[in-house]
Amino acid sequence: MRRRRLARQGTRGGHPYFRFLLLTLSVSTLLFYSCISPVSGGPVALAHAFVIGSDPVDGSTISTVPRVVRIFFDAPISPASTAYVFTPDERMVDASHSTVSRKDSHELDTPLMTADQLPEGSYTVRWTALSYSDGHTTHGVIGFNVGRSSSGLPGETILGPSTSNILPVLDAIGVLSVAWEWLVLLALTIWIGILVVEGLILAGVERTSSLLTETRKRARPLQWLCLSALLVGELITLFLRATQLSQGLTGSGIDLSAIGYILFETSYGYLWLLRIALILIATGFLWWTTRPRGNNNRTRRTRRAGRRFQKMRQRITQETGDTKNEVSTEENATPASTKVRVSTIIWLLLAGLVLLTLALSGDAAALSQAPISSVVLDWLYLAARSIWLGGIAYMGYVLLPLLPVVEPDRHSEILSLLLRRFHPLMLGTLGVFLVSGLILTEISVRQVQQFISDPYGRTLLVEWILVAAMILLSAYALFMLHPRLSRQALLLPVVNAELPARRTRQTALDQTARNLKGVFRIQSWLGTGVLLCAALMSFFAPPIVFPNINYAQNAAPAASPTSSNMQTQKAGNLTITLLVLPGRVHYANTVIVSMVDNSSGKQVTDAVVKMSINMDVMDMGTTNTTIKGNNPLYIAAFNRDTTFSMPGAWDIGLSIQRPNERPVEAIFTVTIGA
Repeated sequence: MRRRRLARQGTRGGHPYFRFLLLTLSVSTLLFYSCISPVSGGPVALAHAFVIGSDPVDGSTISTVPRVVRIFFDAPISPASTAYVFTPDERMVDASHSTVSRKDSHELDTPLMTADQLPEGSYTVRWTALSYSDGHTTHGVIGFNVGRSSSGLPGETILGPSTSNILPVLDAIGVLSVAWEWLVLLALTIWIGILVVEGLILAGVERTSSLLTETRKRARPLQWLCLSALLVGELITLFLRATQLSQGLTGSGIDLSAIGYILFETSYGYLWLLRIALILIATGFLWWTTRPRGNNNRTRRTRRAGRRFQKMRQRITQETGDTKNEVSTEENATPASTKVRVSTIIWLLLAGLVLLTLALSGDAAALSQAPISSVVLDWLYLAARSIWLGGIAYMGYVLLPLLPVVEPDRHSEILSLLLRRFHPLMLGTLGVFLVSGLILTEISVRQVQQFISDPYGRTLLVEWILVAAMILLSAYALFMLHPRLSRQALLLPVVNAELPARRTRQTALDQTARNLKGVFRIQSWLGTGVLLCAALMSFFAPPIVFPNINYAQNAAPAASPTSSNMQTQKAGNLTITLLVLPGRVHYANTVIVSMVDNSSGKQVTDAVVKMSINMDVMDMGTTNTTIKGNNPLYIAAFNRDTTFSMPGAWDIGLSIQRPNERPVEAIFTVTIGA
């Protein structure tokens, strides 16, 4: 009776304890924010659709007002994205709503009205973009000058897209976004830990049947709590992203139509709806498996009789010393019923699909050149992280505290058996986590100095430090505490229970079990730190990768091109314009090519241009390069020692290949000055 009373107390105490744990972690989020705010200082990235180029170039000076302002992003954008163009007197002159290019989902086009009648001076482009992949909102400002040079933005000379993005800091909405993202990750990790430990570690073993029954009583409220937290967290996360989009589009307030933009004009929205449906299905399946059934009294009496008979048989087996039967009981898993196996498969399938929706809207899918491989890799990373961290938390806070209550006489033996089943699974998931995590790190952070200079890199570095500490603790538990516990459990029955040596060994065994429980709990707290880093990295976003173009060189000594280094000719069905800046030796020169399709009158953006450069009168060595499309300007930058090393005439050969068309050849001769 005392044992049952303690078990009921443990079951009732589990749910409030985890609520207290989540509340404590939420408070520590604010403490963590107060610690990192003075350190970060610099701008922080909020989303994954950043400007990496524009036409006109940010900070450039052009001769005439363009008919269309084009902005190029590093990720696909939603049709809800928009840009507004303002004249020097702050008059808005965009002719219609901005549109995403049909040829390239990374390009936002904004036509201007009566471009020929617009005045000279500094123009400002204010843009807001909704990422198609992850549903985040970015915004920024681009400036260019017409006719006369001035600063693109007040007080700052800009050349290139490096300052086109306004990157928000951790404000109130940012802190809420991180906190709710962290709550969703915690709930998902704990839920998957419950499913894995109960379905793969405890189920199917005869000696753990009574322990499984008691842990399920405690785990059911936790599963309800986790699924409820997942549902509420996803709803609030969507609301926060809609708030960010509303502020970007209107400047203030909350526009409910922004929720529709996110849900039905982004892939993130469709994946969000699928994820909500999966969570609701999981909630319904949990209700179905735990609902009251008919003939409950008869079923309870039958189960109690079966458990009493099972314990009696185990006690008789231990007293008669039937070694063969004992080994069979410990080592051979009792075949689980078909119903239990099907239930475990359904639970793991639902959890895997929820993780897949997260992987499809993650950073790896948007940044990698091989999105399918990256999605699979990201899914493996999320699954391994959830199993590893969730399993450790479940062992440390649910299973190990309950084991002495349910099995006071054999808890050391059962603990040793559980560890033998638990450690191989954890080692496997840890290996997958490390391999996939390192590859994803290489995709996200491409320079070593970004681990110090970039907020995303600093957070990633902290995450790996926490993971390294958890690995050391896991090694201590696996190679020191586990063998010691097994050895002490084997030697304990040898000594007579009435001798002092028995009490000494029992004390040592209890101390080893407490140390093991402490290691699991420390790892659980470190795991919450790892999940916090993951939420912060989702807020920061990976560092922006800009095209390898030095726009400052393009604006070097020669301010206006001459007729000798800017030429136009027709080749095939194309009108090709070539410009060399600054067109002088001992300087870094840039060759800019633009093309117009004579049949449609539109600029060509889908060509591959192969360029070869050599001097006209003597062989100075041929310099070759290839420029790919997705931009109306085909730009190749050359260092001062690469080519154009002597004054005189230089031949620039172009081979232009468009999809499904024959190559077009053209040769330009430009004069390079001293």
